[in-house]
Amino acid sequence: MKFTCTLLVLFACLLTVSGGCSKDNIEEKTIIQKGLIGKIVYSSCAATVVQVMNKDIGVTWTNCHDRQVYENVLSVAIINRAGIAIGEEFHFNIIEKEPQIVCDMLDCGPIAKETILITGR
Repeated sequence: MKFTCTLLVLFACLLTVSGGCSKDNIEEKTIIQKGLIGKIVYSSCAATVVQVMNKDIGVTWTNCHDRQVYENVLSVAIINRAGIAIGEEFHFNIIEKEPQIVCDMLDCGPIAKETILITGR
């Protein structure tokens, strides 16, 4: 019985401590660059490439599949893609890199890799 009471008190303490955390607070603290506009120019299971439309950041990249050249592109991990299609413009922030599972399949995405959070369409 004493063990059960101890577990209940421990569980209650964990709930109390975790209640002070907020995803919004974490996102505000980890933003590296705000207010970017981009569009997805290439996507596969191994890479998603976003062209930045309103700032000169990223790299020049040649798509190995169709040889098309793009300026200001980033290979990205998107936290909240939410159905955005290739070619559709959206607003986003670059945030601190998140731990992620990386596909072992090789693809021709650019080397400049960032984690982004979509903030609007």
